[in-house]
Amino acid sequence: MTATTKRTLLIALQVLALAAFAAAIEHWWGFARLLAPWSQVPLTLVALVVAAQMASYSLRALRIYLAEPRIPRGQWWRCLQLILLNNALNLLLPARTGEASFPLLMQRWFGVPLAEGAGTLLWLRLLDLNVLSVLALLTFAPALLPLPAPLWPLLALAAALMPLLAPLLNRRLSQAMAARQGRVAQLTRKVLAGIPQRQTQVLLDLSLSWSAWGIKLAALAAVFAALAQLSLVAGLLGAIGGDLSTVLPIHTPGGFGTYEAGVIAFASPLAPPTPALLAAAVNLHILVLGIALAAGALAWLSQPRMRKSPP
Repeated sequence: MTATTKRTLLIALQVLALAAFAAAIEHWWGFARLLAPWSQVPLTLVALVVAAQMASYSLRALRIYLAEPRIPRGQWWRCLQLILLNNALNLLLPARTGEASFPLLMQRWFGVPLAEGAGTLLWLRLLDLNVLSVLALLTFAPALLPLPAPLWPLLALAAALMPLLAPLLNRRLSQAMAARQGRVAQLTRKVLAGIPQRQTQVLLDLSLSWSAWGIKLAALAAVFAALAQLSLVAGLLGAIGGDLSTVLPIHTPGGFGTYEAGVIAFASPLAPPTPALLAAAVNLHILVLGIALAAGALAWLSQPRMRKSPP
């Protein structure tokens, strides 16, 4: 199967998934009824969500810019373009195959070896998962497990500090691989090069990760609470559930269905699942997806075009 055929099949899969999702929406609600809750959401709040999501992307770009010494200084904007393109492709392609764009663009734009770029991506995704897991531990887990209330903050703090072990584990693995030969050992060493080896770098990455997610989730919680007529706490639970579904290893193309399932699952302790709650989850997904795809399109269009060499 040629590369062109594969791309055509992937595009066809996206169109089919989108068409099925749109048909399901029209069948169960109708778009007029689905979009009705937006009349109760202030336009300023929508603008705030757009600004917050772009601020979150900007902080993620700064995280890469400061962590990778191979990136030339003054190239933060290119890091932002990389983040926007990677995010858009990851949403569109099934089973997180869009993640392959990250190491490929790191190599093409900044000369970072593919394996090292993959290691950097692995580290960033582990940080994202760590932030969302800690938030879920604080907001969702207490409703399921009857543990003493003071224990949850301690567990959350311990989980939040786990990335600080990365340099130690990195050194241990590097030492173990240094004495070995073969492709696997060589590849492992290259991947480990993309993971921080100093705790000061881990602390910087953690602070940027928490800032990026905090800004984004706060805005999404506010708009979801307005759409579903819920408390801010319930809105935050739903926002965490939706975004947690996007960093899991497998999700549907565009996140259609899996995003809504994450929103409803996490909001359910404070908001019983109803058609109105599902409609609010779909609207939140439409907003998040629309911002991400529009930003990805702008990043693609704003790329410097390669000049053709003269004949």
